Amino acid sequence: MTENVEQVLVSPLLNSREVAAYLKVSESTLSRWRTDRKGPPFVRMGGVTRYRCDAVDTWLNSLSGDEHD
Repeated sequence: MTENVEQVLVSPLLNSREVAAYLKVSESTLSRWRTDRKGPPFVRMGGVTRYRCDAVDTWLNSLSGDEHD
């Protein structure tokens, strides 16, 4: 018997340290961006900040157009 199971792909969650390293900025810079609402989108889970990997990449890609204006 074969069942059709729809696979749900979920972007892994990264912590602030991982995202800061990925973006090559300090954790304090990332924290300031959160406060100023300038950085990548994030979620809070139980008081802990997490970032979706795909959301960070999308945010990063959106910046490329700003540098050439």
